Amino acid sequence: MNREKELLDILTKNSDLMMILDEISELKLSNWYVAAGSVFQSVWNYLDKNDLMTNVHDIDLVYFDDQISFIDSVSNDKQLEKSLSEKFPYRFDVHNEAYMHLWQNSKKIPYENTENAIERWIATVHAIGISGNSDQFTIFAPYGIEDIFTKTIRPIYHKDNNQELYENKVAKWQERFSDLNIIKWTELKVNK
Repeated sequence: MNREKELLDILTKNSDLMMILDEISELKLSNWYVAAGSVFQSVWNYLDKNDLMTNVHDIDLVYFDDQISFIDSVSNDKQLEKSLSEKFPYRFDVHNEAYMHLWQNSKKIPYENTENAIERWIATVHAIGISGNSDQFTIFAPYGIEDIFTKTIRPIYHKDNNQELYENKVAKWQERFSDLNIIKWTELKVNK
């Protein structure tokens, strides 16, 4: 079985994630994905023979809509987090990627779209999203999915990323998951 088919099969078996995907698809958000941990950690849990949502701390929902203001976006994101958390037994982390360069006084270059945001996240396993519904969804994985299946944590070198951010994220994953293959951050000149 090829890796993409295997990933689709695993994610389809994650009934909680599929119900969440169906609910979010009804919101008609612009350029959206359920992304990061709930997606790749479903695979890790499958490989470890755990319930597919074991140790998933939150559900990341990212979208891109520059047609609403930053202030309205922050308010809408908080309302959406609350609403989804009331429907499902998970904490939701919702962000309009159109304004993430303004979040917490960040100095990041603005994202062009949600895919551009995902490409610039901290690790290759982290850079994955699914969009659609339980009957048909697409996967966006700009660095492929092999690292997810081999539980390899590999840094994404980008000027918005740094060793401290990467090592903090790695430490959090190591607390919850075993047998991770950690690629150490090496100081390279990052021009992206």
